[in-house]
Formats: sequence, C-alpha cells, structure tokens
Amino acid sequence: MSAPFTINFRREAFRREVARARRRVILLGAWLTYFGVLVVILGLYGLNCASLTRYAFQIDRQAARMRALKNQQEWTVGAAELVTAEQFYANPRRWRDKLARLATLLPPNAVVGSVAVNPDNLPSVEDQQKLVISGEFRVPAGQDRMRGVVQLVNALHADSVFASGYRNIVLANSHAAESGGTVVSFQIECR
Repeated sequence: MSAPFTINFRREAFRREVARARRRVILLGAWLTYFGVLVVILGLYGLNCASLTRYAFQIDRQAARMRALKNQQEWTVGAAELVTAEQFYANPRRWRDKLARLATLLPPNAVVGSVAVNPDNLPSVEDQQKLVISGEFRVPAGQDRMRGVVQLVNALHADSVFASGYRNIVLANSHAAESGGTVVSFQIECR
C-alpha cells in the first residue's frame, strides 16, 4: 500500500538543487544565445562574401567580353555624331544664359513649374533644341486672364538673349482655374 503523500524533510537541499538547475539552464541559454548570434553574424559574412565573389566573377566576364569585342571591332565616330557631341558640349553655357534671362523676364506673379528640353525625346536636330516652359500665372483681380501670359510670351520673343536660336516662341496651351483667385497654367514652346 502506498502512502497518500510523503513529507520531504530535506526541503533546504531541494531548494538548492532547484536553484542550481535554474542557474545551469540560464547559463546554457546564455551560451546558446551567444553562439547563435555568432553563427548568424558569420553566416551573414559568408553570404556577403559569396555575393561579392559572384559579382567579381561577373565583372571579370564582362571585362573579358569587352576586351574581345574591342579586338574585333573599332568604333568610328561619324560627322553627324561629332556635331551632336560638340553641340551638347557647348550647351551648358548657353542654357545657363537662357535660364538666367528667363528668371529676369518672369513677372513676380508667375511661377515656372518645369523647363524641359526635347520633352518628346525626338531625334531630329530642331526637336533636340525644343524648349518647353510650363508654369502658373496668378492673375490680379480685375485684370484680363491671358494678358500676363501673352506679355510673357512677347517678352521672351523680343529678348535677344533668350530668343537666340529659336525661330518661333508660342503659347502652346493654357488653362484658367478659379481656386482662391484666378490661376492660369501655361505651356510655352520655343522652337
């Protein structure tokens, strides 16, 4: 026959054993965490090394392919490409002058939203020089909506610095909106 319960007269020894087991589990967890983090870090370094090695091999293959192509063909620049390259080389100074002049000709109640050169990306020479100016014009109360925009187009057309290189400066489109005053959005094309 078994007893319904037993009395442990060594309670103090039992508590020491439980504390010792708890301490061993905590130390084991700390060591496992330490080595787990170390394995993750070393794994990430290994993945980075593998990726870098693969990228280096890819660059080597591309360089070898380019060396092989260089030995097979020689690239000659045609006259049309040379003229286009010379025009692009001279462009920054000319565009700086045009944009500085645009800033001085712009009335205080007009805002330029964007300036785009050849926005349609067309290959012809006249299209490569096409300049499109988009912006907004805030119309004072009691004034004609289109008057300021038309004056801006006329000022751009009459200015010798801005109009140089363009045969035609026109108002491509405009749109008036009544939101907190009249605002006319415009698009000017210079060809």
